[in-house]
Amino acid sequence: IRLGTNRAAASVGLLAVVVLAASSSSAPALLGNLRGTVVDIGIEHDKPLSLSLEVSILEEMASVEFFSESGETILISVPSTWVRREVKNAPIHTVTSETPSLGFTRWKLPPRAGISFRVPEAPDSIVLHNPSRVQMKLDLVKVNLSTEEVERDILLIQEDTVKLW
Repeated sequence: IRLGTNRAAASVGLLAVVVLAASSSSAPALLGNLRGTVVDIGIEHDKPLSLSLEVSILEEMASVEFFSESGETILISVPSTWVRREVKNAPIHTVTSETPSLGFTRWKLPPRAGISFRVPEAPDSIVLHNPSRVQMKLDLVKVNLSTEEVERDILLIQEDTVKLW
């Protein structure tokens, strides 16, 4: 192979290819590392919904809590690595989940109930998907337990995907 005048650039490029090929990371994992931990959450509902979402982060771990003020049962899809911690305002047997699929678990949350999850890897960003044609009011609270910083926001979301932070 003749590298000619571009020898330095070609050598750097070849080295980068070798390093990437030798690493155990796949391309999506590599992109994920560049972007940070981005978590997708889906909410399904038929009637206007008022939902609170509280995310508490302590170093690498997090706790995420949803509470619905709606009179209908809603569906919440979260990463399947999240572990249910607690259920509020409903018997635990009424909060059911479907078999995980494509890395997500879909939870059925009864009217006016809440559910919290232990999150082994705190997200750097959360993207919320609300495909419903009716409005959802989201009361968002993000708490950094290390710095005691609290961020609050209220969002109106309808047939949209929103990056919460």
